[in-house]
Amino acid sequence: KIILQEKKETLKENFFVQLRVKAERLEEVLNAEEVGFRFAEMVISPFLIIDYKDTELITSLRYKNESVLPKDIKKEFVNKEKSSVKDLETSLKESIIRTSKETYTADRFHMDPNCANSIADNRIGLWVEKDLFQDNQNMCTTVEYKEKLVGYIIWKESRFIIGGLSNQFIGKGLGKSLYIQSILDVVDNGSKEVSANISVNNIPVLNLYSRLGFSFREPTYLFHYWG
Repeated sequence: KIILQEKKETLKENFFVQLRVKAERLEEVLNAEEVGFRFAEMVISPFLIIDYKDTELITSLRYKNESVLPKDIKKEFVNKEKSSVKDLETSLKESIIRTSKETYTADRFHMDPNCANSIADNRIGLWVEKDLFQDNQNMCTTVEYKEKLVGYIIWKESRFIIGGLSNQFIGKGLGKSLYIQSILDVVDNGSKEVSANISVNNIPVLNLYSRLGFSFREPTYLFHYWG
C-alpha cells in the first residue's frame, strides 16, 4: 500500500501495475484486494516431459502432425518453418502482429472493464513487435497455407511464450498441427520439456494441450491495479 501511494505521488499521472500471486497464498490474495488490486484471471502452466529414449513418443508426434491435417487441405500447400525471430521477413512479422491482435478476446486485458478493447488489442501487438521480436534468442514456428499465415508460436528454449491462429483458419483443423510442429521444434532444439502459461478462460487451447498429453501445474492469480 505504501509503495502504491509513493507511485501516485511521484508519477502524478495514470499508471498500471500487474501482480502475480500463487493460488495457495490466500493471505497475499486478500492483501492485494485490500489495497485496490482487482482479480483479472487465473493462469496455469501446461507441461510435457520429453524422454529422448521414448522414440515412440517422438515418432507418434511426427506421424500425428501429418495425420491431423484435414482431408480438404492439400498437404503440398502447407508450409511449416522454424526460425529465429530476427530472421523473419517483414511481411511475415506484420502478419504475426495482425494475427496477435485478432486472436485474443478473453485474456485478462480484454476481460478487464478498466481497459478498452482497442488498448488490449494494441498491447498484444506492441508486446510482440517491441519486445518479443527484439529478443534474438526467441524462436518462432509458423504454419502457412497457400502462402497465408495460419498461425504462429513464439518460444524460447523450452517455453511457449505466445501463439496465435488467424481467424480465417479457426476450426479448419490446422491449429493442432501448429502446436504439434512447435513441440517438435522445441524437442529438436534440445529441450527435455515443453511448457507454457495459459489463461483458464482459454478452454479450446486447454483442451488441446490435454489431448496432446500435457499435464498442468502452478495455478497463479493475476491482479490489475489502475492508479
